[in-house]
Amino acid sequence: MDFQQLYYTSCRTGLSGFAGYQFNAVTPGVTPEVMNDVEALSSYEPPGTLGHSPTPAQIADCPVNLCFAPGPVPIVANVAFTGTDYSGRFGNYFAHALVGAGGAGWQGPPPIELWRAGLWTRETVAGPDLPPVRGALAPGPLRRETVDAFLDGAAGRARLPALLAAAERAVLDEERSVVILAAGADETARWIAALSYLLPPPLVARMSFATYQFRPSYSRHHVIGTVPGAEIVADERAFEGFFLFDFTAGAAGAASEVDAGPMAHLLAGAGTVAAGALWRRAAPLAAGGEVRLADWHAPVVAAALLDGGVGVGPDDLDVVCAWLAGQTPRLGRDLVGRIGAAALGHEAASAAHLTGLADAAAAGGLGELLELAEERLVTAQLAAESGQAGRPADGRADGRADGPAGGRADGPAGGGVGEAAALRSPKAREFAARRYTQLLADADSGTVARLLRLAQAHDVQPDERVLQNCGARVIGPQLLRAPSDAELHAVVRRWPALRSGTLAHLDQAAAADLRRLVAVFDAGFGDAVPAAELKAVPALRAAGLVAAARRDPARRVDAAVTVLAGRGPAGRLDGDLLTALWPDGWSTGDASALLPRLPDGASRDPALVPWVVPLLRAPLAPDDRPKLDAYGAFCDVLNALPLAGLMPSDLQNRLKAMDRIRRIERNIVTAGEPRHDPARRTAGEALLNAYGTPATAAAKDYLRLRLAVLLPALPHDALAALLGRAPAEIRTLHLDRLGARLEGDRAVAVVAAAAGFATLCSAAAGGQRAVAEGIEGVLLHHLPDWRKRDLNGVEREVRRRAGAVAEEFKHWRHRHCRRRPRWLPGRAPHD
Repeated sequence: MDFQQLYYTSCRTGLSGFAGYQFNAVTPGVTPEVMNDVEALSSYEPPGTLGHSPTPAQIADCPVNLCFAPGPVPIVANVAFTGTDYSGRFGNYFAHALVGAGGAGWQGPPPIELWRAGLWTRETVAGPDLPPVRGALAPGPLRRETVDAFLDGAAGRARLPALLAAAERAVLDEERSVVILAAGADETARWIAALSYLLPPPLVARMSFATYQFRPSYSRHHVIGTVPGAEIVADERAFEGFFLFDFTAGAAGAASEVDAGPMAHLLAGAGTVAAGALWRRAAPLAAGGEVRLADWHAPVVAAALLDGGVGVGPDDLDVVCAWLAGQTPRLGRDLVGRIGAAALGHEAASAAHLTGLADAAAAGGLGELLELAEERLVTAQLAAESGQAGRPADGRADGRADGPAGGRADGPAGGGVGEAAALRSPKAREFAARRYTQLLADADSGTVARLLRLAQAHDVQPDERVLQNCGARVIGPQLLRAPSDAELHAVVRRWPALRSGTLAHLDQAAAADLRRLVAVFDAGFGDAVPAAELKAVPALRAAGLVAAARRDPARRVDAAVTVLAGRGPAGRLDGDLLTALWPDGWSTGDASALLPRLPDGASRDPALVPWVVPLLRAPLAPDDRPKLDAYGAFCDVLNALPLAGLMPSDLQNRLKAMDRIRRIERNIVTAGEPRHDPARRTAGEALLNAYGTPATAAAKDYLRLRLAVLLPALPHDALAALLGRAPAEIRTLHLDRLGARLEGDRAVAVVAAAAGFATLCSAAAGGQRAVAEGIEGVLLHHLPDWRKRDLNGVEREVRRRAGAVAEEFKHWRHRHCRRRPRWLPGRAPHD
């Protein structure tokens, strides 16, 4: 290609026709617009350190400004300070510019490679016409190799990613210009060369630069070089106006904070030589719409992988794995497969990357890649869950489980169990099933649980015999040690074969010690086992019933009966079962409910004796009628069973006495209506007569308390007569009970007082003086202090019960219950 030339300086003769700054000469055909652009590019001001009388050597050392302006007609200009002009005036410079004659973009070498190229001149010519430069332009000393050598020794190398990102923003977003403050223009040119070699070529084609500007604030270039002694100072104002990178202080120099991103780091780490190959290989991989570094990230990583993957890290693999899934229609299966295989074998590949590669392979129909990716993924995840990171899988040379994909990692980048998914490759499924079988064979309980969670995610079925063995060998024993381990409950629920082995072991344990298994069911194990399967293991089912009954005591009796029925005709209610159901022993209500439901063989079992004896010997409370009733009902039940004959002799006598007493009691209860008064009288007399007979002596404590409860149910005259004949202790107990009722709830006390007064009157009329005096003493102890309305209530109740003595109570009340009047100052007396 031909290039047009332009010389611009302060000279005596030129295109303007008068002396001064002008174009000394140009190649014919250069347009006025280009000339205007070159003139705008060509201004130059030397550093302030130069002084007004520099030597020729100092002038020669002034920084050269190699600048590039892209556009419809790209321009490269080399502007050098020359000192004085034709007239001796100080401050002259010479600009030598090149413009592509074809006007189709810059066709020469990268503009920065023209730094210190031999084609540049600083000398004017006599005529106005310059010849075009034909053919390829000869570059200067800058090459990718020399730039890499510079970067390797540069103290500011660590800021190269940020410099790349800043240049991208300056070009694409028209943000602040990038200003490189360096010791000299040679160093600046090398930094600009690094940008030119590392950034995407389409972006570089749009990047304007100048290797030296005295006043960067006057420049519109994207990247601007400057030196100490120029306008800019690395202060807060400069950082606000530019992306400033000060390389004059080495690694300690200040630099703008710019988020570099992974692509900038990848390119900076690769270096300019490797980047050239990357961009050549990445270009055909690109979709065509890539503009920013982030857009190019995946194609460049793919190119790097195809070249060996040097410099590629986990973040880069994240991008390429996500990108690869949709590239098969565009790039073809072969190329996608080669990229995927390269990523698969990369040392930075983690389980998450393997998942992405498997997805890409499945989406592209790449069966071989899918198989390999899923096998390695299974190997990595199994190693993480079984603690075997680094151990080859199934003897395969490629079964790598070490490195980032191996160790336990549950986070997003580690590919833990939470990221596992159903395997799609049949060969990978077979491979996984074999590995599960191997690992489960000698795994502990925690590893079994983790492996089976992973197997569920992979949708792989391990060998059922191995699972059954795991249940019997590992899970069952561990549940006995840690009943509340919810993780174990979950795997038992999920895997039937594992459950079968577990249930077999626990059933044997339950047969030996039922109570150990109750704790397992208390922890919720029953929810993990279908009811039909539990029925097949009777000892274990019994433990489940016991556990449920312990949570709901109302179910204890049913549970005991069900367990006993499951034990067959020879089954027994052994002490372990009874203790498990009733750890605090029986109540009389429990015994009364259970014993009648036992088959004959079980109801005569001596093992029940220790459970019954404490109930029969328990002291009876005079003020607990429900407990007294329950005791009597329990004795009724026991007397009807063969178990009664197994009691100690004293308790057998007590049961016989109770049987006699209870028959008499029932006569009183069944004759409880008023029309049966004669029968009630007879039953009451019989009950009182029994108190003094040897046949009831063994249960005299019970009979004494029952007399205190049942005799008041008789008509008043019968009660008075019987109390008159009763032993003193019975009368005392009756009077104590009457006093207790008068001290209780006032409604109950009113009824008790009326009944007591009616009995008092009957006793007085029948000559039972001791009875009458005793009852009156109790009434006199309580009623005189009662309020008027309560005494009125007693009077009404007496009239209802025994109307004939109502007037007597009125007189008795008048004599004994007249409360002393009380006066308050200024108030009338009141009741």
